Amino acid sequence: MNGTGKTIAKNATVLMASQLITWSLTLALMVYLPRILGATAVGQFHLANSIWAMAGVFATFGMDTYLVKAVARRPEKLSEVYGAILIFRAVIFSLTFGFVALYVQFAGYEVETVTVIFIIGISGFFLLLTGTSRAALEGLERMEYVSLSDIISKTFLTVVGLVLLFLGKGILVISAVVVTSSIIGLFIQRAYLKRLHPIHIKFDWQVTKKIIRESFPYFLVSVFAVVYIQLDIVIISLLAEEEVVGWYGAADGLFATLMFIPSIFMTAVFPALTRLHADSSEDNGENDQSVLSNMMGKSFDFLMLLSVPIGLGVMVIATPVVLLLFGDELINSGPVLSVMGIVLILTYQNMLLGSFIISVDRQKILTIIMAVATAATIPLDLLLVPWCQEAFGNGAIGGSLAFIITEGGMMIAGLYVLPKGLLGWSNVWTTVRIFIAGLVMVTAVWFLQDIFIAVPIIVGGIVYIAMILLLRVIPQEDLLLLRGVAERILNRVLRRETESAG
Repeated sequence: MNGTGKTIAKNATVLMASQLITWSLTLALMVYLPRILGATAVGQFHLANSIWAMAGVFATFGMDTYLVKAVARRPEKLSEVYGAILIFRAVIFSLTFGFVALYVQFAGYEVETVTVIFIIGISGFFLLLTGTSRAALEGLERMEYVSLSDIISKTFLTVVGLVLLFLGKGILVISAVVVTSSIIGLFIQRAYLKRLHPIHIKFDWQVTKKIIRESFPYFLVSVFAVVYIQLDIVIISLLAEEEVVGWYGAADGLFATLMFIPSIFMTAVFPALTRLHADSSEDNGENDQSVLSNMMGKSFDFLMLLSVPIGLGVMVIATPVVLLLFGDELINSGPVLSVMGIVLILTYQNMLLGSFIISVDRQKILTIIMAVATAATIPLDLLLVPWCQEAFGNGAIGGSLAFIITEGGMMIAGLYVLPKGLLGWSNVWTTVRIFIAGLVMVTAVWFLQDIFIAVPIIVGGIVYIAMILLLRVIPQEDLLLLRGVAERILNRVLRRETESAG
């Protein structure tokens, strides 16, 4: 466990540092895009990304998850499966491109919207190829190379994108910059992967058939997951004006940036979970099973500890944040983002539950859960989007309300199918105390909404931390561990400063 814990900690630290950088870069572009180009351009951009996310899942075919698990368990198989997956994706993407072309013709979108969709589609092709290298690097648990690629490609996208925006260029040019950024990311990850492991791209039909067969359960999960996430924007685009899509897209973009914490955490933990499950399946794997159970319980508490203050905080200060970042034109994104604050709390835990279910090879259950949630999304959107458009003049709120219902249902189902003993009453008691701390935080912040945004954030953070300590939410041994890590980091910094001064 000591080695596993150190690997997870190293990868999580690397990913967190890089994600903070890329998050800041992405946020900068996200802020100026609607300010300069308006809500309609934001709607076009997000619609294009949603369409290609759904189309790309067929070319991906669940093989990213398969590749991470296969490489984590047997690194020597990397070269054999890498080439087969790469060629398979190129072929399938060509077919999906044709289907998207047919859809946009029948959907009746404006010419500029269709052009944006096709340009983003080119970017989607390179991202598919990049995904293969990323999955291989994650399986090898070399997250530093994934992080470096993300930083360089996002820096290019943000810097060049902002320069072109200020030069008066439109959404078509910005979309072309997205394509270039995706190509840069592909070449960087491919170069580092070749340095770590010899790669020979060749097509072996027998190997490909095996990969398709074993990836199919993950494919079903990813189909429902991606369609479930992206379907709201497509339905809103068919039921409302592109401006409403822009309101939803701006809020959804901010919501997505707040997903970096569980994304980082699960990227670092998932290879260890799947390896521990494989080891615990052996006759002498009782200790690994205990480690697996302990890791799940600690992960649940950790994500709850972080999601509650972020989610409840977003619920309270959503509109001031939107006004600060996007201005008056996108003020209608505020109520949408506020509802998404509740969604965030549920989504953090669902990401953990989903990753754990896959890591223990029970993806068929997750497929059923995702299928039901996806099926429920369609009638909920068809009901709530028009109703919110009529009641509040903002159909985008309906998409967020639908998410609360489906995410809540998935969380209940995920907890129900979780193997016995992984979570217990101690986790329930921890969750109750965390929500008490969160509600006290909301009470303190509620009357500070109209003050400069930094004030409620700082006050809320102080109140929440004080309540967490007062209610003894974090076990004493965990506090000692955190203190030890902080002291080691501080000593290392001080030692380097002393060496530099000498």
